[in-house]
Amino acid sequence: MDTVATPHHRINRIFLTIIGQWPLQPHISKRICHVLMLIFTTTHGYFQTAGMIAAWVDIDVFLEALPTVLADVVCAVKFINFSYNAAKMKKLLNMMEEDWKMYSSGVENDILNNYARFGKKVTMYYAGALYGTMVPMMFVPLTPIILDIVSPMNESYPKHLMYQQIEFLFDFEKYLYPLIIHGYLGTFAFLTIIIAVDTMFMVYIQHACARFSILGLYLDRVAKNTDHDIDHHSPEFDDVDYKQMVTCVAKHNEAIEFANLIEDANYFSFVFVIGINMLMMTASGMVAVFKMDEPNVALKFLGFTIGEVFHLFYSSWQGELLLEHSASIFYKAYNCQWNDTSVRSQRLMVPLLMKSATPCKLTAGKSFTMSLQSFSMIGGMICSCEKIKKRLTILESDYNRFKSSNEMKILNTFASFVRKLTLLCAGHVADDRDLDIDLYPSRLMDKSHIDMGNCVVKHNHALEFV
Repeated sequence: MDTVATPHHRINRIFLTIIGQWPLQPHISKRICHVLMLIFTTTHGYFQTAGMIAAWVDIDVFLEALPTVLADVVCAVKFINFSYNAAKMKKLLNMMEEDWKMYSSGVENDILNNYARFGKKVTMYYAGALYGTMVPMMFVPLTPIILDIVSPMNESYPKHLMYQQIEFLFDFEKYLYPLIIHGYLGTFAFLTIIIAVDTMFMVYIQHACARFSILGLYLDRVAKNTDHDIDHHSPEFDDVDYKQMVTCVAKHNEAIEFANLIEDANYFSFVFVIGINMLMMTASGMVAVFKMDEPNVALKFLGFTIGEVFHLFYSSWQGELLLEHSASIFYKAYNCQWNDTSVRSQRLMVPLLMKSATPCKLTAGKSFTMSLQSFSMIGGMICSCEKIKKRLTILESDYNRFKSSNEMKILNTFASFVRKLTLLCAGHVADDRDLDIDLYPSRLMDKSHIDMGNCVVKHNHALEFV
């Protein structure tokens, strides 16, 4: 596909060529692109990370910088994984090219074109969405410069960079314009890497789905043109649809091979991508909740959270498509007119049914299945941030409300137990015998002063907390 067998994948080739990852790219061109990407991404990543550490004195800036630094890590993981599995990526591309040559016309070619066109649309929308997020960030450093020209004042407008944490490293105004240009180029490099890798991954998934759809078409044709007047005990009937069933079994094996190759090339990187994505969503989501009284900060972190949720949804959605298309083969095979075929053909149906009963899937570390079900499960965990805040508020109110010595003694006893248990789990307590604490409230309470009405109220508070 160096000449691009289909025009639908030219955009993907351009993106991968820019980052030096197109499998059929000339060696010299690939090395030049690698060096340029390495320069922009490493320097930009260094400024962001060092600036985040330096911004520790300002917790708001530090928290704002954390999602951008973690996004850089995700980008690096994607780039390294694509480079490390370059041979597998090239093999996938060659298998795609062979399919386009084999199905150069007919219904099969229409199926390939439909999935390729859909992949092209998603590529354009995905690239537009990510590059679109760069536009408002570009105006952050440009706005005061433009205002100084359009509406000058006695004092110049305060200058800022795209990433505020970099301002903590040195006197940034002295190198303002070089830093602005470097920030633009570095951000463009990171976004291009994410777009190139993610959209090519989506192209592979779409082609795998097209393979399963073509196989489903072949299974629908089984026994459709059979002459039902043929004697089922005659030698002539023994060859009915046999070659077609052999083709179906072969195509199924090829589709599984293609899908498994995608999984083998990406399962390890998904461990880091999903893990870091969940960390970013949790951190930015909780900050957005706790900063509800500061709308500007809350909206900024809400934007981070939405972007991270979208990225996780994108990967889970691709896994769902592969899962559904591969699982559909079992039902296609079961519902086809296999009973009108010969015994030899029916025997071939058994291994096909057995293999298709276990659908192909994308996983993170061969354990976490990428699907919309798993995405909704993660979403439910992230949405619990509001509940966490509510429980923390109740905890704080309990410490403010309970004033008697017995009540405070009970609260402090349980709090001390939890603290020591936390330290034990973290490895800071050498012996679990340090946790030997009397946890029976009956021993801590003075039973001579019990207000039953107050007990009912406190019982209701306890139920609400649980």
